[in-house]
Amino acid sequence: MELSQLKYFRHTARTENITKSAAELHISQPALSKMIVTLEKDLGVKLFDREGKHIKLNNHGAVFLKYVDIALGALEDGRKELEDISGQTSGTLHVSFDVASQLMPDLLKEFRDRHPEVTFHLLQHDRNPTQAKFDFCITSSLVGPSGTEKKSC
Repeated sequence: MELSQLKYFRHTARTENITKSAAELHISQPALSKMIVTLEKDLGVKLFDREGKHIKLNNHGAVFLKYVDIALGALEDGRKELEDISGQTSGTLHVSFDVASQLMPDLLKEFRDRHPEVTFHLLQHDRNPTQAKFDFCITSSLVGPSGTEKKSC
């Protein structure tokens, strides 16, 4: 069993769609299908019920997914702890903003100078910030304590 198999299985289990998962994982659909079949052979059970072009996570898959989530979560926690104790910072920072664009380049440059291993995913002028997934938000809108928007961006 390989780490990539577990990651691909988890993603496919959540989407229950091989074609969509393959596209989102940036691999070919046949490669993803083969990887899942290989994982099922290694485990000795089917993880998905197949009905034509559709797949559905079955009971075996649901049980296995719980343990895959735990294992991958533990590995991610270990990676983060190693980053913390070594002083290294890496990963992607998801930033949503609706403020004047002249402010962002200076902020991003200063942060990037201090943390060159961090990449950014920027979301500008999101009309529904309460539905967006971000780590950090710079907004001129008022946002309530529960994350509910008081005023639109």
